[in-house]
Amino acid sequence: MKIALIGNKDFDTIEFHTADALRNLGHEVYHVDMSDFVNIRYLYNYWFSKFVPKYVDYMFNYLANKVIDFVPDLVIATYRFLPSISIQKIKRSLPHVPVVQLNPDALTTFEKQQVFYSPYDFFFTKDPYIVDFMRNKAGLNAYFLPEAFNDRFHRMPNIDRITLEQKINIDVVAFGSIYPYRAGMLKKLVAAGLNLTIFGNNQNSDQELKKYFKDEWITGERKSEILVGSKVVFNNFHYAEIESVNCKFFEIAGAGGFQICDYKPAVEDFSGIASERFTFRKVDEAIDKIIYYLKQPEERYDMATKQRAHFLANHTYDIRIKQMLDIIFGKL
Repeated sequence: MKIALIGNKDFDTIEFHTADALRNLGHEVYHVDMSDFVNIRYLYNYWFSKFVPKYVDYMFNYLANKVIDFVPDLVIATYRFLPSISIQKIKRSLPHVPVVQLNPDALTTFEKQQVFYSPYDFFFTKDPYIVDFMRNKAGLNAYFLPEAFNDRFHRMPNIDRITLEQKINIDVVAFGSIYPYRAGMLKKLVAAGLNLTIFGNNQNSDQELKKYFKDEWITGERKSEILVGSKVVFNNFHYAEIESVNCKFFEIAGAGGFQICDYKPAVEDFSGIASERFTFRKVDEAIDKIIYYLKQPEERYDMATKQRAHFLANHTYDIRIKQMLDIIFGKL
């Protein structure tokens, strides 16, 4: 099948892994991105698109034409700020081709709500709360599709855990965008005497945490090395994860890392082990569990090994994309 994918081409993004899974499943993929219009960094294109209306019109008209010229059997779009007029144009030119909106993020990323008034045939999102709103309030053809991990990139390093932990030499690691709410919780870990290391962007410019940052944004196999080699990965979900979990949850467990994360009922649905063993409802509970597991390496290893096997069997991108395609073409 020929599939056009509209979204970010950067390595280790959901679009990158979606394209990789589609190709691995035998499909021909045409991946188009804002960088195809003007070859500058994604963030520059993103901010131009927010403040320069004509730039948006020209850029997404260009991308729509590229998709139409490909004559695909399916169109998948991940941008939430993609203007409705572009989807309308694709639908007019390809009237029998399903056009899908795949939203991998929390409800705070709906931009100007272009998604809700664009004529997509299917909507896929990871939060049951949003699915319920889309389907029962907005009357949209919405389906639940959790995030996943890519076992071809987020894979267990080829080294035993003890040796890797000695090499990485990190007690507690956090990674990604360190927003103010995350920074606040991390400072509580530091105040409790935990040895913290952070990989990512100090977006809060928090001077108290500055010395704990590594000047490195981790992706792919390097990410897996850090996640598995650190004794504990602290994964505090975004506050807008109403009934969902984040992508990190799948990447950490899929690679073979051991995480302490927020409690959500969804964790019980996704996990291969009891959620109360590695989740917290209050930050003090997280601190207590981290202190406990730092002293219990064999218990950590056993839990991480069981989780990895469960996630390989249930939560890879290949599995998730098959689920999405089954829904789309089973409903047509």
